Amino acid sequence: MRGPAFPRRLRAGCLVFRDPFPCCLLLYILLYFDASGFLRLGLLAAALHECGHVLAYLLLCRRLPLIEVSVTGLCMRTGGARLTPGRRFLLAAAGPGMNALLAAVWYARASARLTVWDAAFLAANVLTGAFNLLPVPPLDGAGMLGAAWAAARDARNKLQSAPK
Repeated sequence: MRGPAFPRRLRAGCLVFRDPFPCCLLLYILLYFDASGFLRLGLLAAALHECGHVLAYLLLCRRLPLIEVSVTGLCMRTGGARLTPGRRFLLAAAGPGMNALLAAVWYARASARLTVWDAAFLAANVLTGAFNLLPVPPLDGAGMLGAAWAAARDARNKLQSAPK
């Protein structure tokens, strides 16, 4: 099922939809059966996580990245931008950092009177941020670990090449 009616990729500005028909179908089915609305809060936490990455990329590179939307989720593509290990670390940490910030603000705001929705949004942000810290590619933890490894290698090379 390919062709103009079912494209493999669909681009709209800085968004790239990979296999949009199955993606939309799966999203429709999941949202249809989400009577509690907790999936919506999880999707909101994931979208805000990616907004943290986009904001950091915008501040570091002065342009918007490509956001790829697929059945497996959202993923930011930097388009081959040459970033230092420190900037790569900051970029990878921005998503979990956004989730941590939102969770802290939400907890401080709602700690006196925590409702089920407040607790669910708090949990969605904590779980999204913590899951993305796993050191498994393509998650943020792997990017942070790779950037820290590259920074340590660069520092070691500088020390070795310094005149004695």
